[in-house]
Amino acid sequence: MQASAPGVYVCGDLTGYSLLAHTAVREAEVAVHTILGKKDVMSYWAIPGVVYTNPEIAGVGQTEESLQMKGINYRVVKLPMAYSGRFVAENEGVNGVCKLLIADDETIVGAHILGNPASEIITLAGMAIELKLTTEAWKKIVFPHPTVSEIFKEAL
Repeated sequence: MQASAPGVYVCGDLTGYSLLAHTAVREAEVAVHTILGKKDVMSYWAIPGVVYTNPEIAGVGQTEESLQMKGINYRVVKLPMAYSGRFVAENEGVNGVCKLLIADDETIVGAHILGNPASEIITLAGMAIELKLTTEAWKKIVFPHPTVSEIFKEAL
């Protein structure tokens, strides 16, 4: 997080990356750790973004467009949110979609959700991306039932 001027560290909008408050908080942690001599690195690979509408929209990691521009092979797995009984119970008459982008090495590289509570569950996908979990590893994680987050396991 060191700027071009020696001894000057920046975070938030000054970095020009995601321009989101939650990114700035992590950037500040990295800057402070660096100043204190603790090894820490900022990763922008899995910064979640949320549109707080009704229904909510959330995404993390790569998009299909970004993967195509980078020439990265991937496959798409989409599942209607109606596969989650809890989602149906809490969002009567509304549907949504869960979309996962999976690289050739079976790691999750992107996730996008339309439907409430997208803002609350997108972090799970972000963790899978940041930790480079494969689909097989993510399938072995036990999700509580009934929860909307089970949609990830259902999609896999």
